[in-house]
Amino acid sequence: MATGAMSATARRLRHLRLTSVPKAHAEKMSLPMGELPQFTGFEIVLLGTGAGMPSTQRSASSLCVQLPAKSWLFDCGEGTLRQIFRSTVRVTTTEKIFLTHVHGDHLFGLPGMLCTLNALNAGNIDPSTKQVVRRPIDVYGPPGVFDFVNMALTVSCAHLGNVSITVHELVPCDFDSTPPSGVRLHEDLKRAVIRPEHVDGSLVWRVLDDGDHTVAAGPLAHSVTSVGYVVEEKPRPGRIDVAAATRRGLPPGRLYKLLKAGESVHLPDGTVLHPDEVMGPPRRGRKAAIMGDTANSSGMYTLAQNADVLVHEATLAHGNGAIALQRGHSTSAMAGYFARHMNPTLLIQALSSSSWTKPV
Repeated sequence: MATGAMSATARRLRHLRLTSVPKAHAEKMSLPMGELPQFTGFEIVLLGTGAGMPSTQRSASSLCVQLPAKSWLFDCGEGTLRQIFRSTVRVTTTEKIFLTHVHGDHLFGLPGMLCTLNALNAGNIDPSTKQVVRRPIDVYGPPGVFDFVNMALTVSCAHLGNVSITVHELVPCDFDSTPPSGVRLHEDLKRAVIRPEHVDGSLVWRVLDDGDHTVAAGPLAHSVTSVGYVVEEKPRPGRIDVAAATRRGLPPGRLYKLLKAGESVHLPDGTVLHPDEVMGPPRRGRKAAIMGDTANSSGMYTLAQNADVLVHEATLAHGNGAIALQRGHSTSAMAGYFARHMNPTLLIQALSSSSWTKPV
């Protein structure tokens, strides 16, 4: 790769941190605040990269995208909660959970996660009513996720009065959303459906738009219905030319926040400083593409194009392509092939089988 290209890659990744559970803190329940690195505003934490089952070196599948004041979890295999306690992620900031498919190694940790979030919100009391302010928790995934969560919480007689849980299922166009009769529904659980649209010949689920970030999903080929997700930050304000602003009589300070918000600022000399006088062009938002289990991720080519980071499974080593296809998984070479068509800045080959990988 040319030096210029390498420099550009370094610049793009400088503000998107990648990390995993630090071994130095493997026996700690949480990291002291003083040990946390400076937050970049968009961070990916690999919580579990084991394929099929956990091992002594790798936990079951899970990944967290940390955003300002919130954390979004992607897959929730068994042991995910324990991994979060060991990481830089704060459990209480978890507000949305995205599941790629309904195999156990990707969702068996979900019921415990929901119950823990409920317990941690018990102290959120409204001073005027003396009642708990329910915290909304959203779960997203393909059909079957609601049935699993409903069964697990109902059979275990879980009381979730401190949270409000909505399971959003990413369903096909012709999906019948009529609930089956005779099925006992958990009183603290709601169900919603998201139908896809056709974009450039591909299916796309517009999962959410919270004003700062968007999440969309696309189909993956696996032994069961599986989806991949793309998290994209909306364009960020341009950088302030500090020297130019200072020359106009505005040194660094709290008024810079107004400029970044697109507001003009009144200067001490009576003039007005407009944002376009000292600010550069808007910066492209950061983008992460997260694939679940798949033997073919071509359905994500358009949606995941030019991501800063592509997380793609590589369950088996190169040379085991026939076995991988039979099982609905990818080899390291297959992950590289699909990545070439998506053109990410960085490819992370995750979800590796302990049968061929070294301890990490």
